[in-house]
Amino acid sequence: MFQNRGAAMTNATLQAVRERLPDYVAAVTTKSKGGFYTCPLCGSGTGPNKSGAFRIRGEKFRCFSCGRGGDVLDLLGEVEGLPDFRDRARRASELFGIDGSVTAAGAAPVRRESRPEPEPSFIPDEIMRGSLSGYGQNNFAAWLVGVFGVMRAYEVANAYSVGTSRHWPGACCFWQIDEAGRVRRGKVMLYNAETGRRVKEPGNMIAGVHWLLEMPDRKPPACLFGLDLAASSSKPVAVVESEKSAIIGAGFVPGFIWTATGGKGTLSRKMLEPLQGRRVVLFPDLGAFDDWTEKAAGWPGVEVSELLEGRATAEDRAAGLDVADYLLREHGISA
Repeated sequence: MFQNRGAAMTNATLQAVRERLPDYVAAVTTKSKGGFYTCPLCGSGTGPNKSGAFRIRGEKFRCFSCGRGGDVLDLLGEVEGLPDFRDRARRASELFGIDGSVTAAGAAPVRRESRPEPEPSFIPDEIMRGSLSGYGQNNFAAWLVGVFGVMRAYEVANAYSVGTSRHWPGACCFWQIDEAGRVRRGKVMLYNAETGRRVKEPGNMIAGVHWLLEMPDRKPPACLFGLDLAASSSKPVAVVESEKSAIIGAGFVPGFIWTATGGKGTLSRKMLEPLQGRRVVLFPDLGAFDDWTEKAAGWPGVEVSELLEGRATAEDRAAGLDVADYLLREHGISA
């Protein structure tokens, strides 16, 4: 992480610098409650609740609003406007009184003994199940009620194990549960209860459950959101990008089991391996058709829907609409 265009700090120096993260954070921002700080990068935590969004754990920091994180040199570079590694190293030397010299380009890499990969840390099932309540305080669930009505909204939310999180008031949690019923990951997100759109101010309101629980940073590989439902059904499987789109698809088009990759760039053959032998239809967002078509080339049983491409207007393409936007539009619901 701290190597840059052929330059590298010595291992001893790098470790000494990493250990000074708490000192640097204390110097550039103020501490809030619950072990959080005001983020020195985006300013989150300065609002009415002053709850903070920036946290340090060991030698790493992360802001749950703007999403930025890393080591002390990453933070120093952001705060002080030093994109070059050499400048960061010199500045660290000045601040911490540590030899921040940079080795000559082309220096031999340090040899490390190979070690077996540690076992991934799955999220305990009881934590996931403990979140499956409190829909009255869940903005995403409240919006679903406006789309489907109470019974259908809660039916779909329960099927996909949509959780409620206290990390931000009104936040929900999307759990990745694999074909064996193991909880691989959890994504806490905040939506607007009236519009159903993600809240992006004062920052990108997304946080990983492994981080929030301070679990060992050995997350299992990501799997499709909704994979557990696909594994227990013989229906064809639809794959979209966002968890929200999968849930909207499930509510309106129950002929498919709707799943989500969790992001445009995360679609992979490995992610689809558990669906081998099934009919799988990909519904890429506008703007992602070529990328997903290229990735799906040669995958038996996998097809890429051209539905959106055939309907999209120039405005739709500029907005990057997805299949959920069209489904909502068809049912007279403003997306």
